[in-house]
Parts: sequence; C-alpha cells; structure tokens
Amino acid sequence: MEVYHSQRFNPEELALLGRAIGTISHGTIIVGRDGRAISRYGKRAMVVGIVSTGSTIMDVRLIPLVALKDFAHRKGLPLAYVYYYGGVRVYVSGLDTEEISTILESRSFIEAHPNDIGATVYYPNALDDFLHEVFKHYNFQINGKALVDAMNTPAVLFFPRMSDHFGFEVELINDMMTSYLPPKPKEVFLHKLQKGDYDFGLRFRPDGIVEFYRDGEEVEFGSMWKLLDHMKRNL
Repeated sequence: MEVYHSQRFNPEELALLGRAIGTISHGTIIVGRDGRAISRYGKRAMVVGIVSTGSTIMDVRLIPLVALKDFAHRKGLPLAYVYYYGGVRVYVSGLDTEEISTILESRSFIEAHPNDIGATVYYPNALDDFLHEVFKHYNFQINGKALVDAMNTPAVLFFPRMSDHFGFEVELINDMMTSYLPPKPKEVFLHKLQKGDYDFGLRFRPDGIVEFYRDGEEVEFGSMWKLLDHMKRNL
C-alpha cells in the first residue's frame, strides 16, 4: 500500500518515514527502488531513518515492484519501495500502514544506541534469483507476439529474458525507466493493441500491478506467479 506521495523531493520527510517504518518492523526489511536518480537518493534517505531504529536492511536496489512483492513474500519479510510516478512515492507491504501514520504523527520513534544501529545487507542479484526461480518452475511455451507497456518502470528488465524463455515476441512501449516524463496514456496502449498484430498485451503499472489483455479480456494481477499461472492456462 502507498504510504507516501510528494510532488517535491524531501529527504527529511523520507528519513522520518524510515524511522516510523523501522520502529514497527522490529527486524529485517527489504528495500528497493525504480530507475530514477531521485528514487535512489530517496531510498537512501529512507534507509538512514530505518537503520537509526536498529532495524536491518536488505537492499535489493533496482527491481520491478511486482517482482519485489513476490520476492519479499517468499522471504517472509516486509518491504518498502521508493519510486517516481507524478512525484516521489513509497509503497510498503507486510507493515501496518495505520501504525506507520500514527508513529509519524506522534514522532514516537525508537532511537537505537550507536552500538545497535541497523546493518545494511546488499542483495543486487534479487531480480536474477527471482527469474531463475520462475524459470525453474514454469517451462511452458507461448506462441505469438505481445505488446508490453512497461510504463517507464524497471519491468523492462524482465525482457528479453522472459520472452526468450517462454518463446514469444515482444514489442515494448514506455521503456525509458530513467525518464521523468509521464508514460504514454493507457488509451495509446489499447489502441495499438487493438490495431496491431498482437496475441496478447501486458501493462506493468508503477504500483506493482500487471494488467493482462487478450481477446477483449482485461485481468489484473499483483503477483508474477499468478500472472504466469493465468498465462499458462489461457495461452
């Protein structure tokens, strides 16, 4: 769930948010980001706040949010993800968002002793490991061509590995994951999908939801595993 949105880059606010997240996480939390520089710096500010409470960080760096949700779920750990979409946003999962808001308002943060400041563990291969697990589990083939709207998110990193493994062609749009320009609207994607020679379409939203399109059907998924289960049954 989204817990933060600001049109401006405010590292002080993100550090305070991190202190609130760390106060309630009581352990390890996975953090990631999208491809913009502002998200990289925003994540750093948030991490400073989290480790100040004594909580430990597993930093997976650049990764699509939908993949991070699955990755964190399998690890049994909460997550916090910094991304840019009409401003700086923070998405969390596995944490009580109302409790985060309450702690932010009251400023009742845990303050760790200098000896107890949290550690940061870097895990830059999280996406590679996630895809390896997916490809080990799914080995079906898809014939045809897909239109994929990456919406200027790190979902571009799924390709060409995913299309190569499952055997389908891909045409990407909105594939500039470092751009601050808004992606072309959904109507452009739908018009292109309808007029072009495509067998299905995928639209990766910044909030970690994937939209699947085929024969006039639109289905939403918050997990790559559930998306691939659907594709296996229907393609």
